[in-house]
Amino acid sequence: MVVEITSTIHVSNRCNLKRKCAYCGFAAGSSSAGYYRSFVKTEEEVERAAISIESAGIKRVSISAGYGNFPAVLKAVQTVKGKTGLEVLVNVGGDLNREELELLKSAGVETVCCNLETVNRELFERLKPDDSFEKRLKVCELVKEAGLKLSSGLLLGIGEGERDREEHIKLLKSLEVDEVPVMGFRPYPETPMEAVPPAPLTLQLRIIEEVRESLTSCRRITVPYPTVGREGVIPAVKFGANNVATVVPKNYPLTVKGVGSPEVGILEELLPLFDSFGIETNVERERLPL
Repeated sequence: MVVEITSTIHVSNRCNLKRKCAYCGFAAGSSSAGYYRSFVKTEEEVERAAISIESAGIKRVSISAGYGNFPAVLKAVQTVKGKTGLEVLVNVGGDLNREELELLKSAGVETVCCNLETVNRELFERLKPDDSFEKRLKVCELVKEAGLKLSSGLLLGIGEGERDREEHIKLLKSLEVDEVPVMGFRPYPETPMEAVPPAPLTLQLRIIEEVRESLTSCRRITVPYPTVGREGVIPAVKFGANNVATVVPKNYPLTVKGVGSPEVGILEELLPLFDSFGIETNVERERLPL
């Protein structure tokens, strides 16, 4: 198995949901450990980030933002596609409609991510009071209808039960997802869930394995570095993950924070780790700066 590396460009941390999700450390003002000050990246900043990613031999990037940032995200996609050959995933949650998906497709986007996070409706509404499970589910359906690849995953350790996880995997199978991020909760300080313990690595590994066994047609099982940490990357791969996300080169030109935790993966630190376990990646190493 060859492990894929997906990098990231966070276009904006502004979010037009009035009540922030209980665990969010990404949105402006949510946590001093995350992106606290409001920002929207300029075209020049997006270009520099994309070029640094491709120059390091990484082939894929996630372009993400909070609710209400579609014009900035579309512009970022156009910049990345115009300046690099990177494969692009877009993640703006449930903030997309049919027309916007067609615009993303026309701009060259390969994959759209809309994480449901949990199928437990009561839990979803309690932790995400201004979000909508039904809207997110509809976006997932529209992504498939548009002929785009669908990424949709689980957030573990937020209060869901075993049956919730089983039902979630069944729903993802019915959606014919192309990529499943398996994310373990990690608390951001100053958020309503700051005292909730992080999800055990063992839980993440077990669900990765269950997804691999249940969703046999799913191309990517993704483990985001901020939710698993350095100690969890190799076990995650051994249990079935074949894509490690939120990894940037050491010369990445922008300040970057993880979505699940502030920590991000540094490519030049991860490659020797993979080598030590005989794990091959899709990184074009000849492009790495000496």
